[in-house]
Amino acid sequence: MKKIKYNIRIEDSLKTHVDALLDKTIFEYKYRVRDLRMLNTTVINLVRILSELLDHTCVLILDETSISRSRLSLEWQTLTKLFKPSIFSRLRMIVFCEGETTESFGEFSNYEKEVMFEIKDTLSRDHVVKGNRKRDAFYEILWILLVYWFRRSGALQVNQLCQISGFSYPAVASALDKLGDKLTRHSDRSVELKSFPKSDWLKLLTMNDDIKESHGFWALRPKPVENLKNRLLENPHGDIAFGGIIGARHYLPGIDLVGIHRLDISVHNWNTREIDMLRKKLDPGLKKIEPGKMPQVVIHNLHRPDTLYLKGEEVNIADEVECLLNLHEARLDRQYNEFLEHLKNQPTR
Repeated sequence: MKKIKYNIRIEDSLKTHVDALLDKTIFEYKYRVRDLRMLNTTVINLVRILSELLDHTCVLILDETSISRSRLSLEWQTLTKLFKPSIFSRLRMIVFCEGETTESFGEFSNYEKEVMFEIKDTLSRDHVVKGNRKRDAFYEILWILLVYWFRRSGALQVNQLCQISGFSYPAVASALDKLGDKLTRHSDRSVELKSFPKSDWLKLLTMNDDIKESHGFWALRPKPVENLKNRLLENPHGDIAFGGIIGARHYLPGIDLVGIHRLDISVHNWNTREIDMLRKKLDPGLKKIEPGKMPQVVIHNLHRPDTLYLKGEEVNIADEVECLLNLHEARLDRQYNEFLEHLKNQPTR
């Protein structure tokens, strides 16, 4: 049997970075997917790959998802109707729970079945360490470089990337190697993105649940989000920043947004007790999000040494990548696309 290759770029037009490749079968691993939006984003990206690589197949591995079997089955049937059979027939999906398969969709080959557990076990070790979220150096470095590119702030020394991200020099160097020719490397050993890395951005979108620690809350009788925002403004905290709609408006005041649909808050290296205290301060009636519910408040806990916050008029503003991800999570597709195009097309300073 051919050797499994992990964390590799494939030969599609975007040189997409995938989790694993065995011969001509691509494997994507998703841990604790919480909603159908993230599932659909991943499927659309895989369908795009299959539309280019006509001799390849894709296997999507869902591990410990909170989406019910019935919802997954219904969604798979819906997706079947959206894409050409010649493409969708080469896509499979398998669901793991506590190490065992609980559901599968599509027709698996014998060799795919043989390697499934090995690939799942290998990829799961990269995502979870002793029950906690593990920071991924590649996506952290990509995130930082994107922020600097959006801000047209110029190149970064590798040691600066180490300081901002908190990763060691070898980890940062390895992450930069994965970006390959998408980087400009200067003679003083500084680096910067040449342009917007579309394929890596799409992958970052699909990995959002894995690389971020987010806590969603909702209330049976929700208070207006503006009221919750004003409670924070009464006593601003240096570790807190506004993201989502509020952050996007800071960067693009004319963005097409009516009202605030949810409040996105970034905090820096907070423990569970501190996050719970903030929840109670905002509204004691806020409860942890339940499956199928849309959050009214989301608290995003950042763990890198440098928050990349910007100073706003009243409170800190989360970085551009955080705000984009928040808009995408909130299903504000038009505003997400408008904001992204604005960031991509800003003039060089």
